[in-house]
Order: sequence, then C-alpha cells, then structure tokens
Amino acid sequence: MKRLLRFGARGSVSALGPLESEIMDALWLRGGWSSAPEIMPRFASRCAYSTIKTVLNNLSVKGHVRKRAAGHVNEFSAVLTREAFEERLVADVVKPLVTHYRNPLLAHIVHQLDDEDGIAELERLLRERRGASRRG
Repeated sequence: MKRLLRFGARGSVSALGPLESEIMDALWLRGGWSSAPEIMPRFASRCAYSTIKTVLNNLSVKGHVRKRAAGHVNEFSAVLTREAFEERLVADVVKPLVTHYRNPLLAHIVHQLDDEDGIAELERLLRERRGASRRG
C-alpha cells in the first residue's frame, strides 16, 4: 500500500486525508461491511453522497478497504483493524529510520521522554524485549 503521510496540528500522523480518516473511523466503528448509505448520516450535513461513494472507492483502490456488490449498492469493509493500521503506519515510518539512523533515532526518543512514566514505560519494554530474546 502506498502511503502519503500527513502531520496534523497536534502532532498526529495519518496516511489518509481528513475525509478518508473520518470514513475509515466510521467503518471501524460499525465493524464488518457497510455501504455508503449506511455511513452517510455521519456526513450528511457537510458532504454529498457522491463524495462519500467516491472516497470509499478511492480507499478501495488504495487497498485500505475491501469492496463487494450487495444488490444495488456496494459494501465496504476495512482491510485492517484500526490497531493493525496504526501499527503498520508506525512501522512504515520507523523501520527506515531504525535501519539508516538508529543512533540519532534512539537518542531523540530518549530525549523526548521528559517524564518518569515515559522512562518507566521504555524500561519496561526493554526488559520485556530482553526476556523474549532469552526465551526465543
């Protein structure tokens, strides 16, 4: 899947545009298969039905949703759960950084941990990783 990262004002990162993100949220919230008419009420006050259909089709072409015919409408379902999508997004960003810029990346992460909870979480994850390495 080709992704174009977008950085939001509050530090959020997305591989989707704002409307694509909202439509994916609607699909994840509903779970399973949904048609444009089923998710349209969430957008009715600000988007045309044809816009929702077009974005759903675009998400299908990009590989983010599956599409199937269901009578006179198409139904769509997210390919990945929200959690799996977010994990893949983070992996797509971090993997090349770890591969090519490991030390600066690690230093940056450590410097960003400016509270004891963040440091404790990093230490917990490191202990967990070391334990898994010894067992495996």
